[in-house]
Amino acid sequence: MSEIDLRLGDCLEILPTLPDNSVDAVITDPPYGCGKADWDDNFPSSWYTEARRIGRLVAIITGSQGLADSIPLVGDDFIDVVAAWNTNGMTRSAIGFGNWIAAVIAVGKPRQGQSVIRFVTKDKVKGHPTIKQIEYMSKLIIRLSDEGDTILDPFMGSGTTGVACVQTGRNFIGIEIEEKYYEIAEKRIAAAQLQLRMPL
Repeated sequence: MSEIDLRLGDCLEILPTLPDNSVDAVITDPPYGCGKADWDDNFPSSWYTEARRIGRLVAIITGSQGLADSIPLVGDDFIDVVAAWNTNGMTRSAIGFGNWIAAVIAVGKPRQGQSVIRFVTKDKVKGHPTIKQIEYMSKLIIRLSDEGDTILDPFMGSGTTGVACVQTGRNFIGIEIEEKYYEIAEKRIAAAQLQLRMPL
């Protein structure tokens, strides 16, 4: 059973309390600064220094708009981009409609493998405007980590990364500053754990 550690609060205050190299990967979906919600007015950057200290690898999930901020943020730590093709959904970009998500990979030595993931939109979770799909998060986590690893998400939101960690046998540390999203995440992750314990 996955070990789960959920923390309600500001990641800028919580991250400094975590030890160096204490997680195998930081995989997170920070605000892009694209105005999808009242908290999405800028791309945060001050968390990255702590994330790279704590995690052996960092993956920043971003839309096309966020690439211009994410790649300079990681600087010389940049390794590559893992692209995810959403085969049945589209988002708006600066040049029209797109159906892909980028994850900027930094620090560490990720194992060799393909740089494109395919997924389809299935699940809908109410209460959060920018939720990522479970299938996408599960495939990204499997691509970047091993079973039993610990994943940290300092912008947990509605908890999709945590649910994917439960489903793929990873441990999870999640931080969320908004109480309403934290409560959604808590319920979703608990439900995922319960489902694993249910007899077939």
